[in-house]
Amino acid sequence: MTPRTKSCGPCGLCCKIFAVDELAKPMGVMCAHRSPAAGCGIYADRPASCRSFECVWLMDPEMPRRFRPDLTKVVLDQDPDGARLIARCDPSNARAWRREPMYSALKAYAAKTWGTGKLVLAVAGRQTWVIAPTEDVDLGEVDPSAGIRVVERADGVISVEVG
Repeated sequence: MTPRTKSCGPCGLCCKIFAVDELAKPMGVMCAHRSPAAGCGIYADRPASCRSFECVWLMDPEMPRRFRPDLTKVVLDQDPDGARLIARCDPSNARAWRREPMYSALKAYAAKTWGTGKLVLAVAGRQTWVIAPTEDVDLGEVDPSAGIRVVERADGVISVEVG
C-alpha cells in the first residue's frame, strides 16, 4: 500500500454532505462530532461508512490543492466499480460544480471518458445532473445510485433515461 501524501486537514466537507445512518445524521447537515479545530471527535470509533470513505482529492496524489473539497465546495466521489465520477455539492452551494476550476475539470473528464460507459454526475442533495462533453442534463431529483442510461443520437442530441 502506497503511503498517503495528503490529509483532510481543515476540510471535513464530507462530514456535511453525506448522510450517516449509524449516527442518524441527515445529508446536508454538519456532523455533530466534527470540530473545525480538531476534526472528527469520534475518529477512533467512527462508523464504518465514515471509515470506508475517501474522496478522490485525497486518493489522487496528483490532484492539486485547488480541488480540495472545502475550497471548491465539491466532494469528488466515485461509485465502487469506478463507472461514475460524482461531484457532490454542499446543498447550500448546489451549483458549486459549475464554478472554475471544477467545471472545466469535470467537462474534460466527461470528454475523455465519453462513450466508455463511464458517467460524470453532479449531485446536490437529490438534484442530479449528467455532465456530458457538449451539455449538462438536469435530471431533477433522483437517487444518484439509480440506473442512468445515456444515449447520444447520430446528430449529437443526448437523451437520458432514469430507472
